[in-house]
Amino acid sequence: MSKKSDSTFDQMAYIADWKRKNMKTINSSFKSDFVDEFREACKSLNIKQSDVIRKAMQETIEKWKGGK
Repeated sequence: MSKKSDSTFDQMAYIADWKRKNMKTINSSFKSDFVDEFREACKSLNIKQSDVIRKAMQETIEKWKGGK
């Protein structure tokens, strides 16, 4: 699985294999000026874009679960 031919552990292969099995990507497209403004806002607020998106996703899931 994640071993090189000389039987040493290949951490890069292990990480790639783990990501392939456990992670998914979400893609979306928005107008350029909207994205630029979002990036600028995140940079100014010193927050990661991914953290903002994750929080919005988590809040949506919680709202959905609360309505069940």
